Amino acid sequence: MSANRSPAPALLWRARLRLAALSLLVMGAILYGAGFAMARLLLQEREAALRRELQTVAGTLHDSLKPSLPSVAVPSSALAAVLPGLCLVGQPCPVPNALIERHAISAADPARFQLRIFDARGQLLAASPGAQGPTRPKPAWHEQRLPGDERLLSYAIHLHRAHGSGEQDWGTLQISRSLAPLASEASRLWWLGHGVFALAMAGMALASWWLAGLAMAPLLEAYRRQEQFSADVAHELRTPLANLLALLEAERSGLSRSITPFQAGVRTPAPPKAEAPSATGLDRMLSQGRRLQRLIADLLLLASLERPAHRNHLQQCNLAEICADVLEDFSEAAAAAAVTLEAAIDVIDTRVLGVESELSRLLINLLSNALQHSPAGDTVRVGLKRRGREIHWSVQDNGPGIPAEAQRRIFERFHRLDPSRSRQQGGTGLGLAIAQAIARRHGGVIRVESTPGHGATFSLQLSAVRR
Repeated sequence: MSANRSPAPALLWRARLRLAALSLLVMGAILYGAGFAMARLLLQEREAALRRELQTVAGTLHDSLKPSLPSVAVPSSALAAVLPGLCLVGQPCPVPNALIERHAISAADPARFQLRIFDARGQLLAASPGAQGPTRPKPAWHEQRLPGDERLLSYAIHLHRAHGSGEQDWGTLQISRSLAPLASEASRLWWLGHGVFALAMAGMALASWWLAGLAMAPLLEAYRRQEQFSADVAHELRTPLANLLALLEAERSGLSRSITPFQAGVRTPAPPKAEAPSATGLDRMLSQGRRLQRLIADLLLLASLERPAHRNHLQQCNLAEICADVLEDFSEAAAAAAVTLEAAIDVIDTRVLGVESELSRLLINLLSNALQHSPAGDTVRVGLKRRGREIHWSVQDNGPGIPAEAQRRIFERFHRLDPSRSRQQGGTGLGLAIAQAIARRHGGVIRVESTPGHGATFSLQLSAVRR
């Protein structure tokens, strides 16, 4: 695309941004949900593996202890011989001996598992040194939260003692294991997963912006083609329309000269019926032709305003002087409409950086709009205020106001609140669109505040020239 074409309007860029954001949100949600589900499945599988391990160790211990359990389930030397390494209740805990012979109890690693032995009535008989957990036998599976936010998973199994040809219910074996390693693994997965997710989101953001650009490219090209077409058509229509208006004006002047007063005693013969159009018809054609000429001029101006302003074309403009000149030019139109124009300038330095002719056109359009909607005897105020480094330029009328649902569309091209009234007054429907284009070209946006029945206020915020 050539460099002299107008850039994409802000609406298309916002549409691209929304499209990229929505695609990023959807892809991010899918990626985050998949990652979260995978992490949950992984942790659940690890917890299931721990439960299977506890069941396996408990079953191994049960089978190893079953033949050698003493007949009476009490803390005794016989029980201490069967359960070496465990602390008997009410007796001093033996110092661990690294040279102890392997026994059934050594199937459980003291560094990972904690054992508790209960009798058939639920009284604690022996436990691993420093064991933590339930002091009474719980159901098969029990999870307990210890001080320090540590979780302990316990599994209980009934102990049976060989008795003759059968078995005797001897007590309960409870084996526990800390879930701290599982919590550490979950924390590592959380940080690692979110780190990978953040990197993936950064990559997907770039990809979404690129893909949104590809998706918007045909629309952008279509808009530029339409814009160029409108500008070309308007430009091509100017010359033949100007020639047509010149011919109509010449015909109107010739018709006016051909009409002379009746001479005394002489009656002017009536013109034939199939002759040239009357003066009224020519006046109507001239009026419509001039209106079409204004419309073409506005379309060309609007097309030129879509292009960014060059820095070397900008100069310091005094908004107070612009207001004075425009109000002076509008004094006759305001007097004809019986509307009073007032200027409320509350700031001394009103200099901004811009194009004076464009800022004048902006105020002209806003004043024209205010005069069209102001009843006779009303007042239109033009205000200038400064807040910090910003100058607020406003045009206020006391007309019928603008409905809330129409306030978002009044800056659209050819949008009219009252189409019949605007056409009768010769409006083109581009005045506010041109005003907004000029405002954006100068780094500002026009805003409207209105309550139906209480008038409307159009305000523009511009950056003042730094001293």
